[in-house]
Amino acid sequence: MTDILFTIRAGVSVEERERLLIRIQAIPGVELAAPVKRDSSSEALRRIHFARLTRHSEATGCLSAIRGMPEVEEANIPARRSGAKPFQ
Repeated sequence: MTDILFTIRAGVSVEERERLLIRIQAIPGVELAAPVKRDSSSEALRRIHFARLTRHSEATGCLSAIRGMPEVEEANIPARRSGAKPFQ
């Protein structure tokens, strides 16, 4: 599965964030939209969210839709990290 990480602009209220997450989750191909650290004491961390895409979704279309929302400061698909190979 693919995740999109996005940051909500400073000044967007909690209620507006919740409505934004509902709109993002309604995008075809988005399975879940949620904060990364909902209960963090850091405002910067509370602004970081993710959208988990379904297996067969079109990631660039979902990314474009999220980037186009005025409440979103930035959105990216993080590079995949491969697991470390065990020593032989």
